[in-house]
Amino acid sequence: MLAKNHFAENLSKKKILIIGGGDGLDYQNSQNQLSGEYWEISKAMLSKAKVNLAESSLTFHLNFYQATKGELFDEVWLHFVLDTMKDEEIISLLGEIRKSVKSEGRIYLVDFFPPKNSYQRFLNLSMITFFRIVTKHKRATIPAYEKILRKKNWKKNGEKKFLRGWVKAQVWELS
Repeated sequence: MLAKNHFAENLSKKKILIIGGGDGLDYQNSQNQLSGEYWEISKAMLSKAKVNLAESSLTFHLNFYQATKGELFDEVWLHFVLDTMKDEEIISLLGEIRKSVKSEGRIYLVDFFPPKNSYQRFLNLSMITFFRIVTKHKRATIPAYEKILRKKNWKKNGEKKFLRGWVKAQVWELS
């Protein structure tokens, strides 16, 4: 779920790091342009991603992301993954990403942000409760992404809001 103008860019010239990509369906339309690495902690989701992105040039990894010395990426895609992590885990992941991204590299973050009305609060609470029960989700609240990213020396370079700002797509660069 990247902004449409992002897909208009020539992704085939970029090395992409996708963390927590689930079943890969969000990237299927541009898979023939994708090269880089795909990291997922769910064996079932990774198996689906391998099928759904079979035409990509991605390598697939089952584990928590760890930087590999000398392996640098142009972009890191974090779509609906940070909301499942504790703040300490987000900070640790950002440290690994920092080791893995080129100096001009970017993070594309898409996730839930604090709800804006009663209906969204109800849905938010329902989703978190469901995931805490079914998947052992660790969080009871939405992370303060912007605060964490700024603290780790990233600066926001763009944003698009969906559902009145409950979901946002953001671009972050190293400061």
